[in-house]
Amino acid sequence: MAQSSFSVSTVSGAVQAMLNESQRVVDVDKGGPNMRKQGVKYLPQFPQETDEDYDARLESSSLFNGVNKFVEDAAGKVFQQPVSLKEKENNPLIDLTKNIDLEGRGLSNFANDLFNAGMLRGISFVMVDAPRREGELTVGQAQAMGMRPSMSYLALDDVLGWKWENINNSPVLTQFRSFEQVEDEGRDEFSDELVSQIRVQDLYEGKVRVRLYRGSSKAYVSGMNATGYAIHDEYITEQTEIMVAPFYTERTAFFTASSPLQDLVEVNLAHWRLQSDKANCLHKSLTPLLFLKNMGIEASETGELIVSSGYAFAANGDSSDMRWVEISGSSIAQARIELKDLEFQMQAMGLQLVISKGGGNTATGDAIDEQKQNSRLGIYADNLKDCLETAMGWMADLAGFANANIEVFVNKEYSALNHLSMDQVRDMFTNSVISKRTYIAEGRRRGVLDESIDANDESELIIEEGVEFIDFPEPEKQQPQQLEAAE
Repeated sequence: MAQSSFSVSTVSGAVQAMLNESQRVVDVDKGGPNMRKQGVKYLPQFPQETDEDYDARLESSSLFNGVNKFVEDAAGKVFQQPVSLKEKENNPLIDLTKNIDLEGRGLSNFANDLFNAGMLRGISFVMVDAPRREGELTVGQAQAMGMRPSMSYLALDDVLGWKWENINNSPVLTQFRSFEQVEDEGRDEFSDELVSQIRVQDLYEGKVRVRLYRGSSKAYVSGMNATGYAIHDEYITEQTEIMVAPFYTERTAFFTASSPLQDLVEVNLAHWRLQSDKANCLHKSLTPLLFLKNMGIEASETGELIVSSGYAFAANGDSSDMRWVEISGSSIAQARIELKDLEFQMQAMGLQLVISKGGGNTATGDAIDEQKQNSRLGIYADNLKDCLETAMGWMADLAGFANANIEVFVNKEYSALNHLSMDQVRDMFTNSVISKRTYIAEGRRRGVLDESIDANDESELIIEEGVEFIDFPEPEKQQPQQLEAAE
């Protein structure tokens, strides 16, 4: 039998496919310095362009990071209000959420990282774990010893692969491999060297078995396919399921997804290339060339041509000429227009995540509320809520909190009009672009109106007050009657 080429460090085909598909999104999100490091991968070298000229053009290129801006804007909407447990009073899980990962982060900050990673790659993961227990311990003893459960956030880059089976018509994880870096217990006192570790969780006789493999401290994520990992530790837990929950944005199948920013990054890369062309053209237009005709000056005679104050040229004939040659600049103006168009396209693509995917809009506030529920960003918020509630349920089980309320609040009160000022919203209302209810709702959102004001109630009051005004005589008609009485 041939020896298998697979090892514990092998990245699965499903993970590698998702990494490859979303790599452009991640590269752009990392910013200009990273894009310049990529060289010809994203900025092609022109035919007959020397390496020196290309390097100069590459170093002078700057990135308009539409991907990063959009992810920050999307997170800003979802996390405008902190992610938290809905039930706070007498909820034993509250104390755990204040330091959810045992690294000092609260639940909302933890969820923010989870959300951002899911936006870039299409998927990220939460792993729930508890310290290894030696012997039988009661819940009270475990709490007294500080052996509390915690969450760990895993980006797709930290995941090696998984296996699953369909059990009772539901997909169930049977194995999960993840990459991490840990401190070496035997390292030097002043060393900050880390050891690469692969955590393998699988179901073994109805319980979750954990195996830890360690390799060289230099085997970082870029070298995950390298061999050389050996078993370091192994133990059986009391868990009956592998506690890893996925957060999806654009889900494609169980534990697989696609980045929602694929179309956005296409436009962003087009902007990156066009901006490079514009900067290169602008540089040439600002550096004109001196053209000499029949001046009797040869490079072989002079060695070099010096142009400066205090120097002069002598003409040797009537046909002699000297002038500066420069680019007219019309193409630069056109490039600027095209760059603005691309920036507008990126902004429009971002707004599409907030606008409803199906159907036309009505003029009622109910349709606005429906848009919030059906928007892609609202779906992502729901997926985040589901992922966190699954993880909180595992936390409650491991901590022994049988009756804890695990419901999580994730904000979905956002609108495509958030980027506009109140004056702009008012102009849209006066031009009949938006309804009265939307206008009132946007006023509440911006703090112009009190939060207690309800858009639906205000609309009804406006109608009622309008009917009452009809029953009263108008001020202009009252004045002649009062004058006649005085006479």
